[in-house]
Amino acid sequence: MSLSTRSSVAMNGEEPPIDKKKDTSEAYPILPLPDDLVLSCLARVSRLYYPTLSLVSQSFPSLLSSPELYETRSLLGRTESCLYVCLRLPPDFKTTWFTLCRRPDHAHKKKKKKKKKKNKKKKSSENLLIPIPSLQSHPVNSSGLLAVGSSIYNFGGHINDVSLSTVSILDCKSHTWCEAPSMLVERAYPVSSLVDGKIYVAGGCDIWMEVEHAGGACWSGLIQAQQVERAYPGSKWMEVFDLKKQTWEFVSSPLVERWDGGMNRSAVIDGEIFMFGNKGLVGVAYKPKEDKWQGIGAMTNLALGWGYFSHCVVDNVLYSYSNQDGIKWYDPKIGDWSNLKGLVGLPKFADYSRVKLVDYGGKMVILWDKSVPCSGYTDKMIWCAAIVLERPNNQEIWGKVEWLDAVLQVPKKYQFVCALSATL
Repeated sequence: MSLSTRSSVAMNGEEPPIDKKKDTSEAYPILPLPDDLVLSCLARVSRLYYPTLSLVSQSFPSLLSSPELYETRSLLGRTESCLYVCLRLPPDFKTTWFTLCRRPDHAHKKKKKKKKKKNKKKKSSENLLIPIPSLQSHPVNSSGLLAVGSSIYNFGGHINDVSLSTVSILDCKSHTWCEAPSMLVERAYPVSSLVDGKIYVAGGCDIWMEVEHAGGACWSGLIQAQQVERAYPGSKWMEVFDLKKQTWEFVSSPLVERWDGGMNRSAVIDGEIFMFGNKGLVGVAYKPKEDKWQGIGAMTNLALGWGYFSHCVVDNVLYSYSNQDGIKWYDPKIGDWSNLKGLVGLPKFADYSRVKLVDYGGKMVILWDKSVPCSGYTDKMIWCAAIVLERPNNQEIWGKVEWLDAVLQVPKKYQFVCALSATL
């Protein structure tokens, strides 16, 4: 029956007959719409709602992970930052990945809140972290993980004290792992940086390994980091992966002797890679475009102010957190650290809290944990806040709390591996 006929029958007070020739409920559980129209509708929905939408029908999970959907999102200018968190949970401490989403009952709660008086101290948009189902994770370490567009790269690592050269990629569209070309050198705890479509991976050669003496004889034994550098000289300490060509090549690193251990901090600011070692606070800066290296002394402002706890870079500004100073920011053009102002509504973090800062598409996400008294202090609650950053002048940056939520309750002895933001 045509649409006009059905409408006229309905206007006469009669129930229009149901066309039983074709059952469209299996393909489209809501409306019998063409594929391109369904994709266009879903592409306009924030990805925060995708986990809930995947429960609508059996066909929706595959539709929500289809390449066509994300091509449509890109064409419509609907790409957005998506938060991913990697934890190790007791008792087996297996790696578990989580993603940020909106609570399914958020809309229902919002209607109820309208009837109540507005007396809020904290803004909440009812977000939570949910585990990614059926995602078998590869061995990961925080420094070897890097978000590149809609993917998260995992470089190296180790299994039973054996360093790895493997590179695995988490496709955040389909939540599946795939393999990329292996690195040229095995690396246990490398640092990775993205500059102009190329990934630079450095260090990580501090696991005991087998080396070959110059005389040709092979000696299998234990060697410290300095001896590793003899086995892996400056010509092999860093390598670069070309994303277009899918190839690796070494980068000559003349200042590699500055390290007598691994690295704990690295960041890319305005196309320059800054790296600091575990000992002595000495570091280096590398400009890939100019192939230029520069040493950074232990007593420089950058070295002294860069905290060990957590950091991120947003719009070429380095943000760092420490228990003593809170959140500070550093602009290489100014050369000094300043306190991040504002942050009204953000609580003071406990000294025991694990705090993570993440670039969230021009905003900053802060994650921290807090003991849960009602659990007998056996659990912790992970909290999350999105911060809008405003810079009225070169001398100050203000942070405004956009929303703040308790997103996940975990056992007290959990391990926080990393938090990253992919673009989807």
